[in-house]
Amino acid sequence: MTPHSSGLCLIPHLPYTSFTPAGNNGDVENVTSAHTSSPNEGADAVASVSPAVDNGSPSPLLSHVPGASNEADGRTLNVAWHYGKPLVEQSRITSSKPGLVDRWDRVAILISGEEAAKWLNTLISQKVNAIRPGQATWGLNLDIQGRILQNFGIACLDDSSLLLDVPGEQADALEDHLTKMIFWSQVTVQRLELAQLTVLGEDFSAVGLSGSDQARGDAMESYRTRMLGDLPVTDYWVPRDQLLQRWDELTQRAQPAGLMAYTALRVQAREPEVGFDTDEKTIPHEVPAFIGTDISGATQREDINAGPTAVAVHLNKGCYRGQETVSRVHNLGRSPRVLVLLHLDGSKGSLPDVGASVQAGGKVVGRVGTSVHDADFGPIALGLIKRSVLDKLAKDPSSVPPLTVDGVDTAVDPEDIRIDDSARPGRQAITALRKN
Repeated sequence: MTPHSSGLCLIPHLPYTSFTPAGNNGDVENVTSAHTSSPNEGADAVASVSPAVDNGSPSPLLSHVPGASNEADGRTLNVAWHYGKPLVEQSRITSSKPGLVDRWDRVAILISGEEAAKWLNTLISQKVNAIRPGQATWGLNLDIQGRILQNFGIACLDDSSLLLDVPGEQADALEDHLTKMIFWSQVTVQRLELAQLTVLGEDFSAVGLSGSDQARGDAMESYRTRMLGDLPVTDYWVPRDQLLQRWDELTQRAQPAGLMAYTALRVQAREPEVGFDTDEKTIPHEVPAFIGTDISGATQREDINAGPTAVAVHLNKGCYRGQETVSRVHNLGRSPRVLVLLHLDGSKGSLPDVGASVQAGGKVVGRVGTSVHDADFGPIALGLIKRSVLDKLAKDPSSVPPLTVDGVDTAVDPEDIRIDDSARPGRQAITALRKN
């Protein structure tokens, strides 16, 4: 799958003419605008920002949509967990009518300026220095040891603008890091006053927000298409002050679905949320959705004209923080753990907490991330499980004691029980050298 396939594209409704032009340091109303340092200001220049967009407040749709409930297994969310019939809401998406999900908790961060793509390319796991307008992909920010700090979507609006789609819990840290890395680069980092609405189960890319075949042209709006497992998804960015109007327009074609339905489908697709399904030690190769499942061959010298990949890590690109770990694991070894789908025994009645231990014979062999009740499979979860345990399950299941979480039986989905015995390209090269 290429990043410009039908599952990954972004088409702006307008050319975003209200954004600060490259080289203009003026603030943009109602967004966080980072000050671009001049060469005379040096690395210690302080960013000048306007008041931050409040992405921690409850969504206005909670009081607008009948039946909205933001109570989720003892937690209070800023968006609706369901609208009265959570399992039905999920079933409708997969069987009949598309679902509309309030994703108010997502944050839009704009990277703009003449050096935007080149600059961002030096900081993240994705190769974006040759990204083209209309392409969209994913990226990771890693620490110096290659551990995952944040994950985010990346969409190229034009030759000097990249729009990042960031989970709310990660937005402050990512925005702060990017702002500190500007130095003398001709870029601006801005948090935009946009909200996200997601349509699940049908490709809405040909449908304007008014329900016609023409996209609206009266506001700063864009959309991106992607896949969640086998389901087509359209993510809309809309002005926050027009959220209710846009919701009402989209419900002409889609039915309200809570975040619970989206979460169940996300867990089915093995797509993690950083900080929930990962811990402070997680590296990209432990997450198939981030690194890809069909990768082979050694890393190569960067092709400057090569565009981004469809997954979050590009294996053939220039240096960035954490790259050494990515390259070493790919060429020489295997990750110690793998993110898998877990099926939970529902007899306990409650779901495990994030971070709960997965045990086998009294020994900890993994951790649980997101858990949710699924309309088809019952209680399911994402879990990081030791690769050695998965290897044993593939070779001889009887050699592994029953897996449990909080004393309740759990099982790894059969699709995730397999052995990665592919030859490591770096090991092959070392062996060849020793023979000579």
